Amino acid sequence: MSSEVTRPAQTLGGASRLCWADIALSALITLVLAVPTMAVEEDWHGRPMIDQSSHLWMVAAAIVVTGFLAGGFFAGYRRPAAAVANAAAAAGIAVIVLIMAALSRRFLVVHEGVPSAVVELWCWGLVAGIVSSAVSSQLGQRFARSRG
Repeated sequence: MSSEVTRPAQTLGGASRLCWADIALSALITLVLAVPTMAVEEDWHGRPMIDQSSHLWMVAAAIVVTGFLAGGFFAGYRRPAAAVANAAAAAGIAVIVLIMAALSRRFLVVHEGVPSAVVELWCWGLVAGIVSSAVSSQLGQRFARSRG
């Protein structure tokens, strides 16, 4: 009975399938770290950090990656049997939210286009977000199984 309370994803049927509640929570964990960081990065002294001469944008990127790692770990911990699938889905949702926010800012707030170099970075960010989340889901999976 106690295992049902502490780990419902493992005891209720379909533990190897996607669980949208866990995916949503994993995406939320990612976004809690990424959104404020990206908001600061996008408006650092009136323009994005990456457009400035310093390499300070790398600190923001590291914080965002940490968000994806945390979200992936949570996905792996909550649903070890479907760790990678849940983590990848959560990361995909988080990336879509971040890109939609960046597009909204560019088109609606500052009225500028999206340079091809930025689109390339977004594509790399999509891949890096999903991969880092999937990798950390394996750590969450191992942690859950060692505790179980």
